[in-house]
Amino acid sequence: MSAGLEIVPLPDRDDGRGAAFHFDAETLRWLAGVADVHVVEIAPGKVRGNHRHRARREVAFVRYRGAVEVAWQAPGGGPIERRTFEGHGGFLARIESGTLHAFRNSGAGRVEVVSMSNGRFDHAETEYATLLTEARA
Repeated sequence: MSAGLEIVPLPDRDDGRGAAFHFDAETLRWLAGVADVHVVEIAPGKVRGNHRHRARREVAFVRYRGAVEVAWQAPGGGPIERRTFEGHGGFLARIESGTLHAFRNSGAGRVEVVSMSNGRFDHAETEYATLLTEARA
């Protein structure tokens, strides 16, 4: 794991009917149960995230057509890390509790995120801080 967040590439197993992504068994073991799921889309130039969870792990499945930027900062601080994906595909982000994280649609296409965590969402255990900002129109 790279200081609080690990990227797991997922091959598209498209068999002619459309995209198909399968989560690896290690990610499911790492999460150790799903208590919350949410699905979001990120419009071009927009950001989702810019937060950390004090007490729960999260796995985000990110599917993109265009470009998506991921930024994170390890629990306790340190340098901000970034990674950009372009084209079309999908990946998992294993996010350790306490890791500040955000996703920005930095292209013109679609970015969809399915997020699962091992605890229910609670504003009281979520801290907000800005890693990524929205693109100006």
